[in-house]
Amino acid sequence: MADIFLSYNEKDRPRVRQLAQALERAGWSVWWDRRVPAGLTWRSLLEQELQAMRCMLVLWSANSVKSEWVCEEATEGRLLGRLIPVFIERVRPPAGFREVQAADLVDWDGTHDTIGLQQLLDDIAHKLGAPAVVAEGVAPPTPVDPPHPTPSPWKPWGVAAALLLVAVGIYLGVGAVTRREAAVPMASPPATSTPSATVVAEPPSPAMSTAADTAAAPTPIAIAAKPNVKLPPIATVATPKRPLPARCNAIHERQGLGEAPSAADQAFLNQEC
Repeated sequence: MADIFLSYNEKDRPRVRQLAQALERAGWSVWWDRRVPAGLTWRSLLEQELQAMRCMLVLWSANSVKSEWVCEEATEGRLLGRLIPVFIERVRPPAGFREVQAADLVDWDGTHDTIGLQQLLDDIAHKLGAPAVVAEGVAPPTPVDPPHPTPSPWKPWGVAAALLLVAVGIYLGVGAVTRREAAVPMASPPATSTPSATVVAEPPSPAMSTAADTAAAPTPIAIAAKPNVKLPPIATVATPKRPLPARCNAIHERQGLGEAPSAADQAFLNQEC
């Protein structure tokens, strides 16, 4: 696949060779030698190169404007949008190509630094971009080092501010830990002796309602005495009195009327009343 396809008449071959060499020195690949490899036909080779090219230079001369092959190739290049006409002689282009602006190499003497050739190379580069490979003898563009970044005048202040914030954070964190440790009370050592317990309880009162006969007695409150610690006075917890059974009241009433209790009532009085 060639970058540039040269369309010309065979009678202009010497001048075409000079242009092909100049284009190759600039870094472009050029298809201009019309030799047909073995196994291919001219038509198939031409079709292959026309489809693979990136740009077509049609060289207008007194010979090429009369060539049907050149006109056909130029028409294909125009349809593909890849055509750049070039005058190598002062002629009138064929119909259909006269309105297209053409490069002027009429007075070109084959040197590389002429204005006409440089303008043509610029037009090709504008159409295709920079050449991928620079040929030998043409100096590649000098690489330009990127500019060094200018240090910001605020950078030292930013570093100092960051260090100050870190120091303040450390100070506040240590202070918070110290205050938290001071707020936690020390655990008392385990007692080495068996703690004593004080149980406070009172007998039930006969004045309570009989509906609570089956209520369980409250659990005694035990207060463990810590060694070497002075305990405050123990508050007396009032225990509700258990009401007397109704049978006790009935036996008492009969006794008040002068009736002697039976042996069963006497045993019940002794046990429950």
